[in-house]
Amino acid sequence: MADQPIRSFQVTPVPRAGFIGRLFGWVPRAAAFVEVRNLLATTPCAQVRASDVTAALARVKLDCRQAVPELSGIFEHAVLLAALDHSLTEADRHGLQNLQRAFELTDAEAAAAIESAVGLIYERTMREALLDGIFTEAESARLAATATTLGMAPAQRQRLFDAVAAVAVQATFSSAAADRRLTEAEDAQIAALAKALGANMLQDADTQATVARYRLLAAVDAGSLPIIPVSILLQRGELCHFSGAAGMHEIRTVTRRVNYSGPTASIRIMKGLHWRIGSIAFQKVTTDVMTQLDTGTLYITSKRLFFDGSQRNRSLALGKITKFTVFKDGIQIEKDTGKDPYFVGAGDWELAGACLDAALGKLHK
Repeated sequence: MADQPIRSFQVTPVPRAGFIGRLFGWVPRAAAFVEVRNLLATTPCAQVRASDVTAALARVKLDCRQAVPELSGIFEHAVLLAALDHSLTEADRHGLQNLQRAFELTDAEAAAAIESAVGLIYERTMREALLDGIFTEAESARLAATATTLGMAPAQRQRLFDAVAAVAVQATFSSAAADRRLTEAEDAQIAALAKALGANMLQDADTQATVARYRLLAAVDAGSLPIIPVSILLQRGELCHFSGAAGMHEIRTVTRRVNYSGPTASIRIMKGLHWRIGSIAFQKVTTDVMTQLDTGTLYITSKRLFFDGSQRNRSLALGKITKFTVFKDGIQIEKDTGKDPYFVGAGDWELAGACLDAALGKLHK
């Protein structure tokens, strides 16, 4: 997300009390600080008079020491505006010292506001340098020069640098892995950025496993499929890329009930005996149901899909597959003829889909 612009002080209307408040001569507290900001919008910091600040606060029955939080915020804004050119000159510091006296801020309060403001400028400068995901030696030198001209303490500079660096490396990784793939080029870019920033890429076991998985999926997409040993008999030159336990299902049509209708008539022949004439039409009510046909192991090879079922085996050449859809708990195979099988289970179907897609891609080359 881009940083919000730092806007200069602007003259704005001073808030007024409501009708009842005006009757009692009440002035909103916020009015005093709008007046102070309006003063800074028209007057350089070096020319702000303490009497003008005191008068604005007096209208809401405050003195400077009772308004330290608000005045500190305004003072920090003034520092930000002075440091927009990435430096605090002697003239800037002279004006800020005058504003500090006018606001009656202590040296510690003023120093905290200055540290916060120059730190924000430094962070924004570093983030701008990292927008392209690269940190060059020239950018490093410019950033160091900015820290010097802003008068930052080495400890503050290092703390902010490390924090922004960690966020930048993580953001680069998150962007690269948004598609759940991590290519060699993306991997190299992240490593280069971390090295340039001196960031420590410590990863816990779960993160390492995730990174390894994204690398595997990217490699499969690039055509480097895993080759696994299997117990089934493969054809000459056939390689197995995936296996997983699954149930084989098909969508079958099932009759739920039969509705009867049609015109009929009943003729009384004698007491207790009737003759019914006419015709009866019936209508079946059906629904499609996912029906399990077998359980076993699904294999994806370089030539076919092979299902080693507990009841019987089934084989489907890759060339007969027209489309497939991967679900969280299974995969649907669409064939050029016949019913489409669904293989459902707790297997790694994301990897299965990647392997099948790559195998089909090699077949159609």
